[in-house]
Amino acid sequence: MPVVVLAATMAFGLLGAVWSVVAPLGEAPDEPAHLALVLHLADGHGYPAYDGLTNQAAIIRLCRTYASATRACPREGEPVTPTSMRLHPRSEAPDKADRPAWDDEGGDASVGQINQMPQHPPLYYQAMATVLRAERAVNGGPMSADRELALLRLVNAAMLAPLPLLAWWAARRFRLGEGAAVTASVAVFAIPMLTHIGSTLNNDNLLTLLAAVGAALLAGVLRGDRSLRTAVAVGAVAGLALLTKAFGMVLIPAIVVAYLLGTADHTHAPAPDPADPDPAGGEVGGGEEEWGWRERLRAVVGPIGAAGAAVLVLAGWWYVGVRARTGQFAPTVESSRITSALAPPGFQPDLVAFAREYATNVNNRFWGSFGWYTIRFPSWLATLCTLVVAVLVGIALAPRRDRSGSNRLQRLALLVPLVALGGLVFLRAWSLYSTSSKFQFLQGRYLFAGIVGLLVLVAIGLERTVGRWAPVAAAGFALLIQAEALRRCLQGWWGGPGLGPRGQLQAMVAWSAWPGELIGVLAVVALAAGAWFLVALVRFVLQAGDGRPVGSMPT
Repeated sequence: MPVVVLAATMAFGLLGAVWSVVAPLGEAPDEPAHLALVLHLADGHGYPAYDGLTNQAAIIRLCRTYASATRACPREGEPVTPTSMRLHPRSEAPDKADRPAWDDEGGDASVGQINQMPQHPPLYYQAMATVLRAERAVNGGPMSADRELALLRLVNAAMLAPLPLLAWWAARRFRLGEGAAVTASVAVFAIPMLTHIGSTLNNDNLLTLLAAVGAALLAGVLRGDRSLRTAVAVGAVAGLALLTKAFGMVLIPAIVVAYLLGTADHTHAPAPDPADPDPAGGEVGGGEEEWGWRERLRAVVGPIGAAGAAVLVLAGWWYVGVRARTGQFAPTVESSRITSALAPPGFQPDLVAFAREYATNVNNRFWGSFGWYTIRFPSWLATLCTLVVAVLVGIALAPRRDRSGSNRLQRLALLVPLVALGGLVFLRAWSLYSTSSKFQFLQGRYLFAGIVGLLVLVAIGLERTVGRWAPVAAAGFALLIQAEALRRCLQGWWGGPGLGPRGQLQAMVAWSAWPGELIGVLAVVALAAGAWFLVALVRFVLQAGDGRPVGSMPT
């Protein structure tokens, strides 16, 4: 593993830690509801039925105190609009020494609001509850509610820290060169919404991590890895993903496609030609070893059977149990909340209007629609980012067979999880819209579980475009878009109008759950890690250009 990949992994984790402080507590999609379920489990209760949990008063109190969006948790007498926000002036920050624990002052009382999060499988929430139980065992009781949420945010940032490493590993298992693999690793930084969601309390984070591991394993399967060990590992990852969120089902078709394509094209790729000026592209051929249908059948059925067995053992019990109790595999309280009663008289669903809304919302919320959509990238910027990605993916898919030996179908198969997720979002959102006339479920973050395969293709396309400078180009783009995202969030969330960066940072520190000194240390360490990453990246590119062995860690 090149040193730059280790540096990228550390820098990405610390960037997530910074984002965990930048976003106001409770100012993230459904974060109060996620926290309510975690607190319920940490207090020693069993996992509730999908409609069996009501929120605690502490959750509403925390949300009303800290969240920016007024519509998230309205205060009495407060005007609420889709875009109205609470300011966070430094002078109004609660005293850090006097912030209540979740069960103080009647915070553990039920407020009677149904919490929809128990509709999800239990893995993520039990893991987060275990963190709180460990924290309380060490401290002799709970910390303040804001600090417990801040701790869980840091745990989520650490959970997603390996994404650059996993993107690099996926590219290498796909038999790409070191330059393209490092580019994939660096490209993880280029999605600010990923670092925002990854630094908050959200079950999408564990799903994204598990799907990234699955994508790396399946990248090797696409290139001929048919070992039993890999098949069981793929099934185990898919099973854990399904125990995290039903969206984990997208790994099932990805497994089948990977084994079909990994055996249909049984090829030993020719050795790379160091003199080739286009290391990521060009047509190659030869070296093919044809298999009969019996060999192909054995090579597909055995691994898929092993993977399927692992999925059933790990996740089958949950879905069978839910089906037996409720008559559905994935019941939700939204079925009784979002009904035809919400639609105006004479409403007729319009597929064109829906598709337009789908494309706009999912695209914008993939790149940068932060918090409860209170801070947003302009649509033109999100669209430009998507167009850049689409062009690079097109370049990556253009050759029938590239120098790594992959064919076009194998490269296209890297997108199966992403496309499947997009299809699930479309179908579920269309169902809700056609019933209620409301545009629901149009979330870009739901696609994050499919980004590793996408980033591998982006890396291939970028290397074909700019050669060995591809990692630097990816880093430059990421630096610009992350800086713009942080600028917008600091300006919009902290301190109100008229404040400069210094005043915004002071307001952010005053409202944070952590002491100012600790935030200062985090900032210094994050900057040092970022500097190390950039130095390691430049050294990697320069060494690659000189033809010298690139510095690496032992494998």
